[in-house]
Amino acid sequence: MLYLPLQEVRDCLLRVLLSRGCPQNHAETVAFEMARNSLEGVYTHGVNRFSRLIRNIDEGIVRMGVEPVPVHTFGAIASMDGQMGLGVVNAKIAMAHALSLAKTHGMGMVALRNTNHWMRAATYGYQACEVGMAAICFTNTIPNMPAWGALDARLGNNPLVLAIPSPSGDVVLDMAASQFSYGALEKARMEGRQMSVDAGYDANGDLTRDPDAVLQTQRILPMGYWKGAGLSILLDLFAGCFSLGNTTLGISRLSGEEHGLSQVFIALDYRKIAPEAQSDAILRETLAYVQGSTVAPRASEVRWPGSRLAETRERNLQNGIPVDERVWASILALQK
Repeated sequence: MLYLPLQEVRDCLLRVLLSRGCPQNHAETVAFEMARNSLEGVYTHGVNRFSRLIRNIDEGIVRMGVEPVPVHTFGAIASMDGQMGLGVVNAKIAMAHALSLAKTHGMGMVALRNTNHWMRAATYGYQACEVGMAAICFTNTIPNMPAWGALDARLGNNPLVLAIPSPSGDVVLDMAASQFSYGALEKARMEGRQMSVDAGYDANGDLTRDPDAVLQTQRILPMGYWKGAGLSILLDLFAGCFSLGNTTLGISRLSGEEHGLSQVFIALDYRKIAPEAQSDAILRETLAYVQGSTVAPRASEVRWPGSRLAETRERNLQNGIPVDERVWASILALQK
């Protein structure tokens, strides 16, 4: 394992992106966010995924130099077309527009079609928290999860983020509709370890914690069994119907790797009806109540979404971002 300074990681990613004709401002945004993802412990959607992004650029799946364009607007809601551009860039622009609508109307929603993988869902929750707003965002994916009772994968694991700002650290839930994300399975396989609980089905149809077995069958386990499958379907329908873009069905009909996604960004300027001092007091009291729980046997601490971010970030700033040697070698080989 290598331990690399944040600046070295970011500069390397930036050079590779620029070598592919990526505009400077877009390249800086993507390099910063993907380096930050790894800095804050989300390795699966940071440095580990960068080579795949560059492959998609080289294959023409991800277009350079485009940004979302408006399609329709009605009051606090709008739709945009991402023109198959960089997923991170598209998502940040769409979220910024949702925040602008929320500033005017109290809430804002932007439905985005024809876009690409947005990397870390939490990014757009933190984007809202930075300006004191709450957020609900979600995306669909390629078919990578079976419907409840099905053998073949026809649902996406459709990541969802819910975020609310907090003076002691923003509370941000970043989850897929599957028990584990595919990035988490790939990371476990790379590290040669089993998952902590059942992750999906093996070739014999038995539940397994073996990440390689699940990656081979593509029968990942929905989070909450039938509940995760149901959540996936509704998120997919919302994203497709709101944006008039692809549902997971439409994505399955596109050749090549995952692209042509639909996403929804909802921003809530809730402090217009809930004064900051009062809502923050409720938040602090509730989190303190949760953290005061009795720690379970074999558990080291009581956690809530986002509670470990500051600690992980500080550790990786001091010690360097942990990067697998094979992953880093593949990135260095991309430099032209």
